[in-house]
Amino acid sequence: MKIASHVTEVLEIKEESVNIITFEDTALCGTFIQDFMDYMTNKPVVENQFAHFISDDYETISPKNFHPIILNCGDRNLLGQKLIEEKVYQIFEEQIINYEKANHSFLKFEQSLIDLKNTLGIYDDDYQIELQPSIFKLRRLLKLFGLDFHNELEDLSEINKRKAFIDLLIHSTKENILIVLFPESHLGIRDIEVFMQLLKKYHFTTIVFTNHPSIIINEENIFLCKSNKECHDIEKIKEELSLFIPDEMVSYQLTHMIAYHEFVGENLSEFKRYFKFINHYN
Repeated sequence: MKIASHVTEVLEIKEESVNIITFEDTALCGTFIQDFMDYMTNKPVVENQFAHFISDDYETISPKNFHPIILNCGDRNLLGQKLIEEKVYQIFEEQIINYEKANHSFLKFEQSLIDLKNTLGIYDDDYQIELQPSIFKLRRLLKLFGLDFHNELEDLSEINKRKAFIDLLIHSTKENILIVLFPESHLGIRDIEVFMQLLKKYHFTTIVFTNHPSIIINEENIFLCKSNKECHDIEKIKEELSLFIPDEMVSYQLTHMIAYHEFVGENLSEFKRYFKFINHYN
């Protein structure tokens, strides 16, 4: 699977894996994210602006083939979003309909309300006031209780909030595409690593937008998108590294570390001493 866009070269996306995308230019980053999310949510496309999946034959893939889960990690109120609320109530409704114990409890509750209604009234020789018969709307009834997200009565951690968000929105039949915006938000360095490991457990095709060096260096599939719309040539760096150190030591982490420093324009002269040190002990 590939992503074609007017702001980058074609990106070769690894399916059922985590793919990291970062941009040198803020405006291009914002444009790409917006265009890609518009495509995934089947919104109208701005003329001459696009970011969408294409097949190996470079044909645009219909977004209807996918179910997007868009996780904006900068949102501290992830579980307060309306789509989460509606999804939770939908699950509760299904439990009442399909689970015998829940269904039995609800029918008893419904009958008790009918009995209560029948005991209420104001009666006079000239008039009577009673409650009207009503059809119970299950969703409205459930919303009277509100929702309580917790872990053994403790507040959810930031990572657990994200896990709940993803779990609740998983589609049972369509291909889930997980889009994660800036996972480093509100996390310490160790929790970033824990969260990235969590993403891999889903085995979804996952697109992560980030500027965080630890994510870029430690993840295998990365795209460093430059202002000229090309991507930094990581394979070339890997080939050049093999000229200085043994092939078995050319890890993707080392390759990505050098690529990242080149990408942000840092001086790489200090790495010369590193390679001399490595070669000296091999």
